[in-house]
Amino acid sequence: MRLGVVAAAAIAGLGLICGGAQATRLTYPTTDNPYCDVTTYTLRDVPEQAMSTLDSNGNPVIVVNSLALRDKPAYGRFLMAHECCHHSLGHVKLYHEEFGHLGPQPFFYIAPQLKQMELDADCCAVKMLKSKNETDAIEAARQTMSDFGTQPTGGVLSDRNRAGREHRQVRARVTSI
Repeated sequence: MRLGVVAAAAIAGLGLICGGAQATRLTYPTTDNPYCDVTTYTLRDVPEQAMSTLDSNGNPVIVVNSLALRDKPAYGRFLMAHECCHHSLGHVKLYHEEFGHLGPQPFFYIAPQLKQMELDADCCAVKMLKSKNETDAIEAARQTMSDFGTQPTGGVLSDRNRAGREHRQVRARVTSI
């Protein structure tokens, strides 16, 4: 659940700018998401690879970086499945009800819970992709996580020293499912 400030503001503004969710669907590019029935927007100028949130009307939405979908389609499918899992596992609702009101200072205290949500969404996505025999998307996710090495991915992995260890944990869980 990569909720960057710029991307979150863009999504929150979707309904406000266009006068509601229906008008939003006509204005911003969307893509078919075969993993869940959640409107999935493709935007180029978002700092995250993908994120899940609620629009201004409280409807679930997913945003995927259009360049990620274009340049690495198999990894893009993993991202869409991963974000669908955030919605189906209740992470987005929990974030908005429990964590959304917190400012940056208390983030330190909820970081372990956010990390667990990311790991749960990764595992859920792998199971979903396995059930559809989309092993290329699983391998693309494993390879992309390996490519990040010790660099943070933009989600909860914001501490460079922990990032390498956490990527290894995710890769281990992904390959063992």
